Amino acid sequence: MIAINESPTTCVSERRDSEGPLDHELEFLWEDRDRTGTAYDLYVGRISRNPVVRSVATGKYFMLPWSKIIELAVEHGLDKE
Repeated sequence: MIAINESPTTCVSERRDSEGPLDHELEFLWEDRDRTGTAYDLYVGRISRNPVVRSVATGKYFMLPWSKIIELAVEHGLDKE
């Protein structure tokens, strides 16, 4: 797992104007909220295509490589019938 410094949706065309230092390296997908209403921006890396979550409140980023997502999914029964 790699941490970088770790419901309604908003489409990409409604993205906020403010950008953080890594935003030019990321492709914005949409904004989402957790159960408490806390907002997060969701991205994929332009080169790695790994998913990245950014906290709107703190500006911190969190990235989990696809290989780790697959590993976690299998551990949680993805392949079990």
